[in-house]
Parts: sequence; structure tokens; C-alpha cells
Amino acid sequence: MDNKITKKRINDHLEYDWYKYLILLIVSVVACYFIFSQINRTRDYEDVTLFVSCYEAKNNDFSGRIMPEMGTTTYREQYQSTFGENVLREVAIETQDPLGENYGTMFQTHGMVTSDILVIGKTTLANSGRFVDLTDELLTNYLLPEGMEIDDFEYFELELSSGQKVRTGIKVSNLVHMPFVYDWNKVPSYKEKYGELEEDKQPDTEFYLVLNPSGVNIGKFGKKAKPQNAQALFCANRFLKYYH
Repeated sequence: MDNKITKKRINDHLEYDWYKYLILLIVSVVACYFIFSQINRTRDYEDVTLFVSCYEAKNNDFSGRIMPEMGTTTYREQYQSTFGENVLREVAIETQDPLGENYGTMFQTHGMVTSDILVIGKTTLANSGRFVDLTDELLTNYLLPEGMEIDDFEYFELELSSGQKVRTGIKVSNLVHMPFVYDWNKVPSYKEKYGELEEDKQPDTEFYLVLNPSGVNIGKFGKKAKPQNAQALFCANRFLKYYH
């Protein structure tokens, strides 16, 4: 049998079967792309998102400050055992105007679904069910920066059906160095629109930091988080430290 490979035989083969090689090439490229995208995919526990409600946002360098801090020797020596290894690839802040027409939708989809930490107004907080209870342990060992005590902050207290009151939010609208505007009176268009309303009908001026119980980066305090993934708690800790 003559099995010799010749140029003519190759040309004849490609003339009839070229489409098979094209399909094989396309399948190979798609497979390589899929594998590469899965390997480089940011997993849920590798990013932290803060959903921040505010009337205006000034220049904010939170992400630029915390990411380098988590890569330092200080973090590894002092904080890693509490908050977990620095596995974060991204820390993002999404700001939303609570008076915006799409705020309710964004709060439900982005805030309650994809965010670990939220800053929301008192009215929204009172009507949104139960967030993570801010126990003495959670505050003292995780959330409060060094040198600060529980009484250094104000809290939103939720009254349960049993009559018991639990802390679910830390007031942040009164922090001195906050780069977000929480007083609608400082926004001319809002002052003109809402300034003449009765006080109980005016927009919120009190805003609180809360933890999403479904967050995957709040350690043992979350429904879906693993104990070693508490990096979002460090982000909340630094949020309070940077802006206090």
C-alpha cells in the first residue's frame, strides 16, 4: 500500500476536509478561553463591595488605601489571624443617591445581593429587616479600630418581638472625615425641593453602616461565609478608622 505523503495528497485532503480543521481550531480556541477565564475568575471571597448611600460623593481613596495596607507585614503579623489571609483582588465602593429614582432597585439588587457592607439611611434600615447583630464580640474584636470603645459610636437599635433590643447599625453620618455627603441641606437642589417639608417627611440625615448577613466575607457572622474569610470586617474596621 502506498502511504507516502505528497503535496498533492495533502491538497486533495484539505480540499474536501478543510472545514473539519476549521471547526477543530474554533473549538480549541473557545476551550482555551473558557479554561483561562475560569482560572482567572475573581471568586466570591476574593472581593469586597461596599454599597454606600449618600447624596453626593467627594473624592474617595478608600480602595487605594486599604489594598496596600492589607499587603503589609503589619497586616500579616497583627490582623491575619483574625480576618484571614489577604486573598482580596478588589475592594470596590458603589455610591448610590437614596433620592435617585432607581435607588430602591439598586439597593435590592446590588446592595442586598452583591455587597458585604452597606451604608444606608435610618428609614431604609428600619424597614429592611434584620442585618447582622453588632454584638460586643463583633464590635470589640473585629469592627472597632484600635483605641476605640463601643461607647465612642452611636448605634441603630432594632427592637425584636420579644422586646429585646439589638444593635444592627453603626452611625457614620457624623464622622468627621467622611468623604460622602449625608446632609441633603448641603445639596442646593435638594434643599430647595425638601426644605419646606415637615420634619418627619424630610429625607434622612442619619446613615448607618451595616453588615449583610448573606455576605461571603464576614467570617463566622455570615450565613454563607467561612470563618477564615472575614476580610470584609477588616474593611469595615478601616472605614471607621479612616473617616472617624
